[in-house]
Amino acid sequence: MDCIVDIKKEGNKVVASLPFDARAEFNIPKGSIYVKCVLENIQFKSKLMSRGNGRYCIFFSKQLLKDIGIDGNEKLNVHLKIEPDTPTLLPEFTEMPELINNEVLKAISQRASIRRFSEKDINHVQMNTILNAGLCAPSATNKRPFHFVVVKDKEKMFSIIGYNPYVKMLKGAQACIIVCGDKVVQGIPEWLLADCSAATQNILLAIHSIGLGGVWCGIKQGSDFYKGIVKEFGLPNNIRPVSLVAFGYPGEEKTQSCRFENSKIHFETW
Repeated sequence: MDCIVDIKKEGNKVVASLPFDARAEFNIPKGSIYVKCVLENIQFKSKLMSRGNGRYCIFFSKQLLKDIGIDGNEKLNVHLKIEPDTPTLLPEFTEMPELINNEVLKAISQRASIRRFSEKDINHVQMNTILNAGLCAPSATNKRPFHFVVVKDKEKMFSIIGYNPYVKMLKGAQACIIVCGDKVVQGIPEWLLADCSAATQNILLAIHSIGLGGVWCGIKQGSDFYKGIVKEFGLPNNIRPVSLVAFGYPGEEKTQSCRFENSKIHFETW
Protein backbone atom coordinates (compact mmCIF):
# COMPACT_ATOMS: atom_id res chain seq x y z
CA MET A 1 0.00 0.00 0.00
CA ASP A 2 1.16 3.53 -0.79
CA CYS A 3 0.21 6.32 1.60
CA ILE A 4 1.27 9.70 2.95
CA VAL A 5 2.29 9.72 6.61
CA ASP A 6 3.08 12.44 9.13
CA ILE A 7 6.48 12.06 10.79
CA LYS A 8 6.83 14.05 13.97
CA LYS A 9 8.58 14.04 17.30
CA GLU A 10 6.64 12.96 20.38
CA GLY A 11 8.69 13.32 23.55
CA ASN A 12 11.96 11.50 22.91
CA LYS A 13 10.48 9.39 20.09
CA VAL A 14 9.97 10.05 16.38
CA VAL A 15 6.84 8.43 15.00
CA ALA A 16 4.81 8.11 11.82
CA SER A 17 1.06 7.71 12.25
CA LEU A 18 -0.63 5.53 9.61
CA PRO A 19 -3.75 6.98 7.95
CA PHE A 20 -5.58 3.62 7.96
CA ASP A 21 -6.45 0.68 10.22
CA ALA A 22 -3.56 -1.68 9.49
CA ARG A 23 -5.22 -4.69 11.12
CA ALA A 24 -8.31 -4.36 8.93
CA GLU A 25 -6.37 -3.40 5.78
CA PHE A 26 -3.89 -6.28 6.06
CA ASN A 27 -6.51 -8.75 7.30
CA ILE A 28 -4.60 -9.65 10.46
CA PRO A 29 -7.32 -10.39 13.04
CA LYS A 30 -5.01 -10.76 16.04
CA GLY A 31 -1.40 -10.71 17.17
CA SER A 32 1.49 -8.41 16.36
CA ILE A 33 1.63 -6.67 12.98
CA TYR A 34 5.03 -6.76 11.29
CA VAL A 35 5.58 -4.67 8.16
CA LYS A 36 8.06 -4.05 5.34
CA CYS A 37 8.42 -0.42 4.34
CA VAL A 38 10.10 1.82 1.77
CA LEU A 39 10.63 5.47 2.69
CA GLU A 40 12.79 7.79 0.57
CA ASN A 41 14.16 4.66 -1.19
CA ILE A 42 15.27 3.24 2.17
CA GLN A 43 13.92 -0.22 2.95
CA PHE A 44 13.29 -1.25 6.53
CA LYS A 45 11.16 -3.55 8.64
CA SER A 46 9.19 -2.66 11.74
CA LYS A 47 6.52 -3.75 14.18
CA LEU A 48 3.46 -1.51 14.30
CA MET A 49 2.43 -0.03 17.62
CA SER A 50 -1.28 0.27 18.41
CA ARG A 51 -2.76 3.47 19.77
CA GLY A 52 -6.26 2.08 20.05
CA ASN A 53 -9.37 2.49 17.91
CA GLY A 54 -7.65 1.15 14.81
CA ARG A 55 -4.81 3.68 14.91
CA TYR A 56 -1.25 2.44 14.36
CA CYS A 57 2.16 4.05 14.16
CA ILE A 58 5.81 3.30 13.44
CA PHE A 59 8.69 4.30 15.73
CA PHE A 60 11.87 5.45 13.98
CA SER A 61 15.32 4.64 15.32
CA LYS A 62 18.08 7.25 15.23
CA GLN A 63 19.97 5.18 12.65
CA LEU A 64 16.94 4.99 10.36
CA LEU A 65 16.38 8.74 10.62
CA LYS A 66 20.04 9.25 9.75
CA ASP A 67 19.81 6.92 6.73
CA ILE A 68 16.73 8.73 5.45
CA GLY A 69 18.22 12.15 6.15
CA ILE A 70 15.55 13.32 8.60
CA ASP A 71 16.54 15.00 11.85
CA GLY A 72 13.19 14.27 13.50
CA ASN A 73 12.73 17.78 14.84
CA GLU A 74 10.34 18.98 12.15
CA LYS A 75 6.95 17.58 11.22
CA LEU A 76 7.06 16.10 7.71
CA ASN A 77 4.63 14.60 5.24
CA VAL A 78 6.34 11.79 3.34
CA HIS A 79 5.42 9.01 0.93
CA LEU A 80 5.51 5.54 2.48
CA LYS A 81 5.16 2.13 0.86
CA ILE A 82 4.06 -0.42 3.41
CA GLU A 83 3.00 -4.07 3.31
CA PRO A 84 2.68 -6.86 5.90
CA ASP A 85 5.77 -8.90 6.66
CA THR A 86 4.76 -12.30 7.97
CA PRO A 87 7.30 -13.60 10.49
CA THR A 88 9.01 -16.83 9.54
CA LEU A 89 6.95 -19.72 10.81
CA LEU A 90 8.43 -22.90 12.16
CA PRO A 91 7.89 -25.77 9.73
CA GLU A 92 5.35 -28.45 10.48
CA PHE A 93 6.85 -31.78 11.47
CA THR A 94 5.42 -35.18 10.67
CA GLU A 95 8.04 -37.18 12.52
CA MET A 96 10.00 -36.60 15.71
CA PRO A 97 13.31 -38.34 16.38
CA GLU A 98 13.62 -40.48 19.48
CA LEU A 99 14.67 -38.29 22.41
CA ILE A 100 15.70 -38.70 26.03
CA ASN A 101 13.24 -36.97 28.35
CA ASN A 102 13.76 -35.65 31.88
CA GLU A 103 12.73 -32.63 33.95
CA VAL A 104 15.55 -30.40 32.67
CA LEU A 105 14.82 -31.24 29.04
CA LYS A 106 11.09 -30.72 29.60
CA ALA A 107 11.78 -27.20 30.90
CA ILE A 108 13.95 -26.43 27.87
CA SER A 109 11.41 -27.69 25.32
CA GLN A 110 8.24 -26.39 27.02
CA ARG A 111 9.36 -22.90 28.07
CA ALA A 112 7.61 -20.09 26.18
CA SER A 113 7.69 -16.29 26.37
CA ILE A 114 4.99 -15.01 28.73
CA ARG A 115 3.97 -11.35 28.54
CA ARG A 116 0.81 -11.32 30.67
CA PHE A 117 0.89 -11.86 34.40
CA SER A 118 -1.43 -12.22 37.37
CA GLU A 119 -1.21 -9.98 40.43
CA LYS A 120 0.13 -12.72 42.72
CA ASP A 121 3.40 -11.70 44.36
CA ILE A 122 6.74 -13.49 44.16
CA ASN A 123 8.37 -14.53 47.43
CA HIS A 124 12.03 -14.28 48.40
CA VAL A 125 12.62 -18.04 48.11
CA GLN A 126 11.45 -18.00 44.49
CA MET A 127 13.59 -14.95 43.77
CA ASN A 128 16.71 -16.44 45.31
CA THR A 129 16.15 -19.67 43.38
CA ILE A 130 15.98 -17.73 40.11
CA LEU A 131 19.06 -15.64 40.92
CA ASN A 132 21.06 -18.72 41.91
CA ALA A 133 20.25 -20.29 38.56
CA GLY A 134 21.61 -17.20 36.81
CA LEU A 135 24.78 -17.29 38.85
CA CYS A 136 25.30 -20.97 37.92
CA ALA A 137 25.71 -20.05 34.24
CA PRO A 138 29.03 -20.81 32.51
CA SER A 139 31.33 -17.94 31.56
CA ALA A 140 34.42 -17.57 29.39
CA THR A 141 37.60 -18.37 31.39
CA ASN A 142 35.30 -18.49 34.46
CA LYS A 143 35.45 -14.71 34.91
CA ARG A 144 31.75 -14.55 35.91
CA PRO A 145 31.19 -10.91 34.88
CA PHE A 146 27.41 -10.96 35.40
CA HIS A 147 25.52 -8.75 37.84
CA PHE A 148 21.75 -8.75 38.33
CA VAL A 149 19.64 -5.68 39.10
CA VAL A 150 16.45 -6.97 40.74
CA VAL A 151 13.44 -4.67 40.51
CA LYS A 152 10.05 -5.20 42.18
CA ASP A 153 9.12 -1.54 42.64
CA LYS A 154 6.29 -0.81 40.20
CA GLU A 155 7.23 2.85 39.72
CA LYS A 156 10.80 1.93 38.82
CA MET A 157 9.60 -0.63 36.26
CA PHE A 158 7.13 1.88 34.81
CA SER A 159 9.91 4.47 34.53
CA ILE A 160 11.73 2.59 31.78
CA ILE A 161 8.71 1.66 29.64
CA GLY A 162 8.90 5.07 27.97
CA TYR A 163 12.35 4.25 26.61
CA ASN A 164 11.17 1.13 24.75
CA PRO A 165 7.63 0.44 23.46
CA TYR A 166 8.31 -3.31 23.45
CA VAL A 167 8.56 -3.67 27.25
CA LYS A 168 4.99 -2.70 28.09
CA MET A 169 4.58 -6.10 29.77
CA LEU A 170 6.41 -4.51 32.72
CA LYS A 171 3.08 -2.90 33.64
CA GLY A 172 1.77 -6.30 34.69
CA ALA A 173 5.00 -8.04 35.73
CA GLN A 174 5.64 -8.66 39.40
CA ALA A 175 9.38 -8.19 38.97
CA CYS A 176 12.19 -7.88 36.48
CA ILE A 177 15.86 -8.76 36.46
CA ILE A 178 18.30 -6.66 34.44
CA VAL A 179 21.24 -8.87 33.49
CA CYS A 180 24.45 -6.83 33.28
CA GLY A 181 28.10 -7.54 32.58
CA ASP A 182 31.26 -5.98 33.95
CA LYS A 183 33.30 -4.77 30.96
CA VAL A 184 36.48 -4.62 33.04
CA VAL A 185 36.18 -8.14 34.41
CA GLN A 186 35.32 -9.59 30.99
CA GLY A 187 37.28 -7.42 28.59
CA ILE A 188 36.15 -9.06 25.34
CA PRO A 189 32.70 -7.72 24.32
CA GLU A 190 31.64 -10.91 22.52
CA TRP A 191 32.43 -13.01 25.58
CA LEU A 192 30.59 -10.61 27.88
CA LEU A 193 27.47 -10.95 25.71
CA ALA A 194 27.80 -14.74 25.66
CA ASP A 195 28.25 -14.91 29.44
CA CYS A 196 25.25 -12.69 30.15
CA SER A 197 23.13 -14.54 27.59
CA ALA A 198 23.91 -17.85 29.29
CA ALA A 199 22.86 -16.32 32.62
CA THR A 200 19.66 -14.98 31.05
CA GLN A 201 18.72 -18.39 29.67
CA ASN A 202 19.32 -20.01 33.07
CA ILE A 203 17.07 -17.38 34.67
CA LEU A 204 14.29 -18.04 32.14
CA LEU A 205 14.48 -21.80 32.64
CA ALA A 206 14.40 -21.41 36.42
CA ILE A 207 11.37 -19.13 36.16
CA HIS A 208 9.53 -21.69 34.04
CA SER A 209 10.56 -24.65 36.19
CA ILE A 210 9.01 -23.20 39.38
CA GLY A 211 5.67 -22.43 37.77
CA LEU A 212 6.25 -18.79 36.84
CA GLY A 213 6.45 -17.18 33.40
CA GLY A 214 8.90 -14.71 31.91
CA VAL A 215 10.12 -13.05 28.75
CA TRP A 216 13.57 -12.01 27.51
CA CYS A 217 13.89 -8.36 26.38
CA GLY A 218 17.10 -7.40 24.61
CA ILE A 219 18.97 -4.20 25.41
CA LYS A 220 20.78 -2.77 22.38
CA GLN A 221 23.96 -0.96 23.30
CA GLY A 222 23.67 2.79 22.77
CA SER A 223 19.88 2.74 22.38
CA ASP A 224 17.52 5.01 24.32
CA PHE A 225 16.48 1.93 26.31
CA TYR A 226 20.12 1.21 27.20
CA LYS A 227 20.72 4.81 28.25
CA GLY A 228 17.46 4.92 30.18
CA ILE A 229 18.35 1.83 32.20
CA VAL A 230 21.83 3.16 32.95
CA LYS A 231 20.29 6.43 34.15
CA GLU A 232 17.30 5.08 36.08
CA PHE A 233 19.28 2.44 37.97
CA GLY A 234 22.58 4.26 38.37
CA LEU A 235 24.78 1.72 36.59
CA PRO A 236 28.54 2.40 36.85
CA ASN A 237 30.52 3.12 33.67
CA ASN A 238 32.04 -0.37 33.63
CA ILE A 239 28.66 -2.11 33.77
CA ARG A 240 26.81 -2.95 30.54
CA PRO A 241 23.12 -3.93 30.65
CA VAL A 242 22.58 -6.83 28.25
CA SER A 243 19.05 -8.11 28.82
CA LEU A 244 15.94 -7.62 30.91
CA VAL A 245 13.70 -10.48 32.06
CA ALA A 246 10.15 -9.53 33.07
CA PHE A 247 8.36 -12.23 35.05
CA GLY A 248 5.58 -13.23 37.43
CA TYR A 249 2.78 -15.75 37.71
CA PRO A 250 1.48 -16.42 34.16
CA GLY A 251 -1.66 -14.62 33.08
CA GLU A 252 -1.77 -16.56 29.81
CA GLU A 253 -1.13 -20.11 28.64
CA LYS A 254 1.23 -20.94 25.81
CA THR A 255 2.27 -24.27 24.37
CA GLN A 256 5.54 -24.69 22.56
CA SER A 257 5.60 -26.41 19.18
CA CYS A 258 8.24 -28.89 18.12
CA ARG A 259 11.40 -27.08 17.09
CA PHE A 260 13.52 -29.93 15.79
CA GLU A 261 14.63 -28.96 12.27
CA ASN A 262 16.85 -31.31 10.31
CA SER A 263 17.70 -28.52 7.86
CA LYS A 264 19.57 -26.66 10.61
CA ILE A 265 21.74 -29.58 11.67
CA HIS A 266 25.07 -30.27 9.95
CA PHE A 267 27.26 -33.25 10.80
CA GLU A 268 31.02 -33.04 10.36
CA THR A 269 30.78 -30.25 7.74
CA TRP A 270 28.21 -27.83 6.25
